[in-house]
This record gives sequence, C-alpha cells and structure tokens, in this order.
Amino acid sequence: MRSLTGPVADRTASSGRGNSSCAGACDGDGRRADERGLSALAMTENTFRPVAAALRPYLIVNPRSGGGKASRFRIAEKARELGAQVLLLDPSQPQDLATIARRAVDDGADLLGVAAGDGTQALVAGVAAKCGLPFVVIPAGTRNHFAMDLGLDREDPSAALEALTDGVELCVDLGFAGERVFVNNVSFGAYAALVQDPAYRDDKIGTTARILPEFLARHKGPELVGTRRAAHCGRA
Repeated sequence: MRSLTGPVADRTASSGRGNSSCAGACDGDGRRADERGLSALAMTENTFRPVAAALRPYLIVNPRSGGGKASRFRIAEKARELGAQVLLLDPSQPQDLATIARRAVDDGADLLGVAAGDGTQALVAGVAAKCGLPFVVIPAGTRNHFAMDLGLDREDPSAALEALTDGVELCVDLGFAGERVFVNNVSFGAYAALVQDPAYRDDKIGTTARILPEFLARHKGPELVGTRRAAHCGRA
C-alpha cells in the first residue's frame, strides 16, 4: 500500500494503491481478481517520493473516534479549507464506509482519507488500494497504531492534513484476514472481544473484569479455525 505523508516523514499521512487502477467503480468488493485469496501484499518500500497535490481529495471523519479528537482539532473544518470534500459521520446512523468510498471514487475523488481509528482506516484504505488512489491517515482514533508505525504526530492529528497539499509517498504493506483488510494488526480471542464491547471505551478495567473470566474458564468466546495455504505476494 502506498503511504503518503507531508514534507517531513514524522508529521503527516498515509495512502494506498494496488497493482493497477480501477476505471470508475471497483468491481464487487473492490478487490482485483489477482488479489483474491492473498493473505498479504508485500509491497513495502523505504524511500519517500514527492507527489503532486490532490485535485479532489475526499475525507471521511468520525467525530466520536478517540473521544472526539477530530472535533477538538477541527479536522473537518481545516480539511475543507484545504479543498477537501468532507463526510462527517453520524454515529447514530451506521454506514457502509467501503461503499461510500467507492462512490466518492466514481464521483472523481483522486485521494481518499480518514480521520478515525485503525478499524475505520482499514475499511477505506482497502478501497483506495484497489482503485489506485493515495490514502491519507489522520490519527484521530484512540491508539492510532498504524499512524504510530508511520511516524505521524498522534498528539496533533491536524498536522496530517499537510499531505493534502504538500506530501510525499511511501509504500507499506496491506494485509487481509480472510476477506477483511487490515492496515496494522489483526486480533482474535479475548482482546478482540474486549475492544468490540460497547462499554470498553469508557470502562476498560471494568469491561475486562467482566469478560475475561469467561474466556479463562472457557465457558464462552470465539473459536479460531486455521487453514494452511501457499502464500503469494504482489508488488505495487
């Protein structure tokens, strides 16, 4: 996946593209036929390259992510000032972000970005990667593990907006857990169940104390079934 950052490597964003661009809408779930069945695309490069500014950037903002970090740093307002079209998510109305991102590509977006946590980043990054577009990471989540790996400023997520107008790019790995894209890590078992519990965000210790005993006693919890297959990698 191609990573796009601002002029200083530790200040801004991230992006993605696959082996070829999509013409118009991406087919089906956006994955090209040559990628189906791949567990990962190994395309890491360590050299930053200058890129031209996007003409029609599209940014998705989750106002609740990270305890309201996007709102505190005025991410949506600043992005609009830089010429981006911004979709401000309504937490009370869940939406299919992959479909929204593909529709934005259909409408002419030449860059996709997300101001939210790693899970939301992954959903849109997958579309950007398959459609050959740069993807900008705005670290507006709680942990922002992906942004940390990219060297972004997690204390000031608005700094990542520099990539909209003055950026450089870097290729990073894009992974799949089954059909689901992940940009940094994937979890299963007790931890995955904990972070998906609605109460975990505001009461981590209490939620852990409530859920973990059941896992340790093996009374309930998800089961993992593994299969082995040959690995194959492609390069962007």
